Amino acid sequence: MKLNDFSEIKEFLKRCDLTNYEINAYLTLFKGEILTAREISKRSKVPSGRIYEILEELKEKGIIEIQDSRPKKYRIINPVSAFRSLISYYEKKLKENISFLTDHARSIENKLQSMNYPPDTKSTRIFWSTAFGAEQAFKLYIKKYNEAQVEILNTGFITDTTIKKLTVSKNYFKHLENAVKRGVQAKYLWSFQFDARSLSKNQIQRNVLVFNKIVDFFKKSLNLSNISEQFEMRFIHKRIPTLYDVFDKTRVLIKLQDPLDPTQIYSAINVLDYKLAEELRQKYQQLWTLEGIEPEII
Repeated sequence: MKLNDFSEIKEFLKRCDLTNYEINAYLTLFKGEILTAREISKRSKVPSGRIYEILEELKEKGIIEIQDSRPKKYRIINPVSAFRSLISYYEKKLKENISFLTDHARSIENKLQSMNYPPDTKSTRIFWSTAFGAEQAFKLYIKKYNEAQVEILNTGFITDTTIKKLTVSKNYFKHLENAVKRGVQAKYLWSFQFDARSLSKNQIQRNVLVFNKIVDFFKKSLNLSNISEQFEMRFIHKRIPTLYDVFDKTRVLIKLQDPLDPTQIYSAINVLDYKLAEELRQKYQQLWTLEGIEPEII
C-alpha cells in the first residue's frame, strides 16, 4: 500500500462507522506530522467550527492523542494500537446497545405481564431472546421463516462480499423461498452503506448493477422472481441505521453487525411486541414506498 493510497484504511474506518470528517481529519495526521487544529482543518477541509469536536471524537476512540500545549497539537497513535483501540471502542458500544435493548425488552415484558396482555399466554412464553453469532442468528431466522404465516418484511445491507455470501448461504434462503411458496407475502429492502449526501453518477450506476446481481441470484438460485405477487425486492442508497425484520406484524428481529467483520451479523434480538412491530412496519413501508428503488432488469 502506497503512503498516499489510503483507500484500504479509509474503507476500514468507514466500516467502523467513522464520519467522513473524522476520516479526513485522521488521514491528514496519518503521515506522522504533529499539527494544530487549524492546520488539520485547512488540510482536511473539515470546517473550523467542527474541527475541535471531530478531534475530541477521534481521541475518545483511541486513535489520536493531544499535546496539551498552546495551541494544542495533535498526532496519531501507532496504527496497530489505534485500530485495536477502535475495535474495542465499538465492541463496547455494541455491548451497551445490546444491554439497552435487552433492558428495554424486559421493561416492556413486565408492563405487559402486569396488564395480563395478551390474553393468549401461549404467545408470551418467550417474549424476547438474543442469538449471538452468525450461526445462532441463522438458526433463529430459519425458525421464524418456517413459522411465518402472513408476512415477512426483511432488511439487508450490501457490501463488496454480499454476492459471495448469498451463494454460500443459499440453503438458508431456501427457507424464505418455502415461506413464499406457502403463500406468505415477503419483501426484502436492501441498503448500501452510504450516508444521506448525494452520490456520484458512477456510484449510483454501480449500486444499481450490484443490486441487479442480487435480484438475479434470487431469481435463478431460489426461483424468487421480483415480479412475483408474493415476493418483491427494492434497495435504497443510504444506510439503514438499525437493521430489523418484521414477521407476521407481531414479531421484530433486530440485527446488529459485527464490529470485527461488518459484513457479518454479530447478534439478533427477537422481540414479541405488537406495538413495536406495528411502528416498525409503518416505518418500513414508508422507506419501501418513498425511497425504495426497483431493479432495472428482472
